[in-house]
Amino acid sequence: MRLSSPPGSAMPHASLPARQANLATAAAILLILFNPLGIDLYLPALPALQSQFHADASASIGAFVFSLGLGQLLFGPLADRAGRRPVALGGLLVYALASILASRCDTLAGFLAARALQGLGASASAVCAFTIIRDCFSGNAAARRYSLLNGTLSIVPALAPTLGGVLIRQFGWPSCFELLALLALLGFAALAWRMPETRPAAPPRAERMGTGELLRHPELLRYGACCCAALGMILGYVTLAPAVLIARGGMDATTFGLLFGANALLIMAVSFLGLRLIGRFSQQTLLHWGLSLMALAGALLLALSGRTESWHYMGPVALLSVGFAFTLGPASSLAMAPFGHAAGRAAALLGCGQMLFAAALSAGLAALPLPGEWALGGAALLLSLGCLLALRQQGVPAPAGA
Repeated sequence: MRLSSPPGSAMPHASLPARQANLATAAAILLILFNPLGIDLYLPALPALQSQFHADASASIGAFVFSLGLGQLLFGPLADRAGRRPVALGGLLVYALASILASRCDTLAGFLAARALQGLGASASAVCAFTIIRDCFSGNAAARRYSLLNGTLSIVPALAPTLGGVLIRQFGWPSCFELLALLALLGFAALAWRMPETRPAAPPRAERMGTGELLRHPELLRYGACCCAALGMILGYVTLAPAVLIARGGMDATTFGLLFGANALLIMAVSFLGLRLIGRFSQQTLLHWGLSLMALAGALLLALSGRTESWHYMGPVALLSVGFAFTLGPASSLAMAPFGHAAGRAAALLGCGQMLFAAALSAGLAALPLPGEWALGGAALLLSLGCLLALRQQGVPAPAGA
């Protein structure tokens, strides 16, 4: 029995069959995994790439992330017009092609171009993943599934670098991209068979929301700012950690990798805990908790700055990660809630804003002439308190006792 709906058909929340809901959630999870896989799997290959190209290949990360962010502005509106299935499936094919090209490159310029193309394919997957959830769920059900996406995302940073290291030792760095191409093709086959089309029927032209209206919508701005701040702080931690723990603290690479993986697993565990808490507490309550924990983590980073032990950085970062996990699911759900018929464009603006803000913030923090703890702690304190203040000024209720 084929479970996909015809293109353009609506899938109203109230009548969505459980099996279709599960298929839509599984499709979103599968699609979102290609973003971190495109970064984390090949990280151990950077030294080999530097030897191959006789140049620093770390710019390939920026090429991927930049394309991933901006590409969503193209594919979000396209997903609203053409449907989620064709955009998602086309993105996976582009991703697979770019991965094959990257594995065959013998110049840095060609490799950077392939990585940018790969990021473009990933942007189609990312925007469709978040759009599918908004199409099929609302309220607490949507927040639970956004938390599920965020928790699943954390599995990749914990496991992919180890897998990449094994592949490189056995088969060389091109094998990482060959595996990404294979995974994209397998994902394409699975989704072509089972992915439901979730795009709702188009509203009358008079009722359609323009991009300018989306950009001015207070809920997208308010909760989107919380998403941007949370992702920016986590990427800031990742960017600054090697300088704090390895260069200054003298930590060996193996211990660093274990701590990095453990923190990713913490985010995953807390995201799954959030699935149970949503419903017992309101989304706004969890959002306030998350922002408050990130502000506390910032204050601890500042207070403990200057110590040489690893816990002075990773302890507050663990608290920051708990706050991040509590923040991102509810904030994403609340930001997307008003946009049933413009979910693709809303997801594109939200995703692009998060990626570009996080990239700019992490680069800016790394460039500051300050210890990493000061840079990250100050940013966490200011951004979290700023988001909490903005929520209160806009009349968003704080939890009792806050």
